[in-house]
Amino acid sequence: MRIIAFLAVFIIVLTAVLLVFVAMTASARRRRQTSQLSARWAVRHYAIPGRGHTVVGVTLADADGRVHGEHVVARIPDDAQDWQRDFIVARQEAEERAFHLNADRPSIEG
Repeated sequence: MRIIAFLAVFIIVLTAVLLVFVAMTASARRRRQTSQLSARWAVRHYAIPGRGHTVVGVTLADADGRVHGEHVVARIPDDAQDWQRDFIVARQEAEERAFHLNADRPSIEG
């Protein structure tokens, strides 16, 4: 009789732990999906030390600053003959790309 009672308690505790785990996983997944849906494409540029070039691209980032994706538009060598012109052209391309990518994103209003 004690074995049956022990098994019943064990099954109840195991079921409770499983339900808590499922609820926490579902909550985390819902937060991650909401975060990704609210993310927007924005122009980004940065230099990688020691690599000798500047990267210009668009980044899909949410309000908390987490990056969900990136498209590189151009890598401009630091010693490029007309670095400023190349940078401006790449930045304009990135702005246009971000505009079009955001057009396909769901609205975040209300």
